[in-house]
Amino acid sequence: MGRVTYLYHSGFAVELQKKVLVFDYYDPHQTGDGPYDGRKNAPVVPAGKQLVMFFSHKHPDHFQLSAIRWAEKVSPGPVYFLGNDIRLNAKYLEKKGLPACILERMNRIGAGTVYESPLKDLWVEALRSTDQGAAFLVYTEGTAIYHAGDLNDWRWEGEPEDWNARMEQDYKREIDKIAGKHFDMAFIPLDPRQEGNYHLGMDLFLQKVDADQVFPMHMWDDYDVIRRYKQTKTGRLFAEKIADVSDKKREFL
Repeated sequence: MGRVTYLYHSGFAVELQKKVLVFDYYDPHQTGDGPYDGRKNAPVVPAGKQLVMFFSHKHPDHFQLSAIRWAEKVSPGPVYFLGNDIRLNAKYLEKKGLPACILERMNRIGAGTVYESPLKDLWVEALRSTDQGAAFLVYTEGTAIYHAGDLNDWRWEGEPEDWNARMEQDYKREIDKIAGKHFDMAFIPLDPRQEGNYHLGMDLFLQKVDADQVFPMHMWDDYDVIRRYKQTKTGRLFAEKIADVSDKKREFL
C-alpha cells in the first residue's frame, strides 16, 4: 500500500515505490504565502522519487503558498494538482518570489475533470466539494487513493433545516458517484465541531465505499474524536480499518 504519514489537519503524505504524494499540506506555524522555514512535520521525499502535490481548495488550512516553496526546494520539478477555486498567475507568483514557469507543472482540476499523465502512470479525477474546490481520486502504481478535501456532510446544529437537507443531498450525490469502488486508502473528514452531526459524512462513506484503510482528518487537534467515533453504531462495524491518527501516531504502513 505504501507508507502514509500524517502531517497535520487534512495533510498526509503517501510514499510509494516511485512517487511521494502529498495532500493538503498545511502547517499552522507557517505564514500562508511566506517563506518555508522547515518545520518538524515536513514530508520526507527520498532522492529519485517524483513529488506530486495536491491542494483540494483555497482555504488557508488546506492551501499555503509556503507549501509550494517547500516542494520547489526539496524536489526537482514537482507536479501540482489544484482545486479549481485556486487561481495562480505568473504575475502573482513572481511577486511572491516564485518562478512563473512552475505554472507549466500545475493542473487545475474541478468536478468531473479527469487527468492522465503522458506516461500513463498517474490518473486523477475530481468530485465536487460540498464546500469549495474538489475531492481527489488518484490511481498510480497499482494504488487507489481517495482524499476528500472538504467534501463532507457539513450539517450543523443551529443551521436552517432546508440548508442541512440540501447539504445532505449534495453529499450523497457525490458519494453515490464512487459507491462500490475500492480504494486502498481513504482520507475522510471527522470534524468534532459539528457536534451531534460529526459522524454523518464518515458514516455514509463507510457504508457505500470500500476502503482497506481509512484515515480521519480535519479534527482540529481533537484526536479523541476517533475513539468516540469507533464507539458509534457504524464506527464499531468498521473500527479495524479506521486509523488512530494523532500527533503521537503519524506513521502508517
